[in-house]
Amino acid sequence: MVGPSIFFYALFVIPYILFMYWLVKQDKKKYMWGILVVTVVAIFGLVVSQRASKIAMENYKQHQIDAREAEEENRLDSLNKK
Repeated sequence: MVGPSIFFYALFVIPYILFMYWLVKQDKKKYMWGILVVTVVAIFGLVVSQRASKIAMENYKQHQIDAREAEEENRLDSLNKK
């Protein structure tokens, strides 16, 4: 899957946007709570995204190595049976 699913948008993004809109409207002191919460959530999201991407790349590389090893074993087994 290339992008976020409709499930992600329905469950997380839309409620978050509505909550942030409500929170900023409630703040009468220069919208500081809204800015603070958006900043903290954005930084947290970036950190989590970077960590998840790193782990996904490591898993993909390991999968490639495992697949090559399995392919080599299958090739050797087929040669030994002949």
